[in-house]
Amino acid sequence: MTARMVRLGFLADGVWKALVGVAMLALLRALVDELGAPGWLLGVTAAAVLASAAAEAAYAVRNGAGTHTKYLVAYDSGWVLVSVLALVLARSDVGLAWVLWLGYQLVAAPLLAVIFARGARVEGTPASTVPRRRPGRYWRA
Repeated sequence: MTARMVRLGFLADGVWKALVGVAMLALLRALVDELGAPGWLLGVTAAAVLASAAAEAAYAVRNGAGTHTKYLVAYDSGWVLVSVLALVLARSDVGLAWVLWLGYQLVAAPLLAVIFARGARVEGTPASTVPRRRPGRYWRA
């Protein structure tokens, strides 16, 4: 996989998260009135998802190294698992489905945002072109 493809993948995932956050805000009233989503939790979660989207897009533009792929895999895997569990709970008419789904986003999205924001601070150079220095024969820690 080329560095350019990885960079585009991070950017596409950031755009997807931005669309999800905007959709949460645009559909807030309908989700609250029709499906019983907790409005305050939906609004706060949308902001967290949008922050994560912005951090991921910044990372794609400023760094884009494949070193952060593992974080996306973990985040998205958790999102899928929680979504399946929330759907099962929603079908059984347990009122925790929205809280579980939104709660996961509220916790995981800011963590992912911090990880990507820290990765984006690397002087705008792709990490694949920056030599890593490790303690050893010619360099001391």
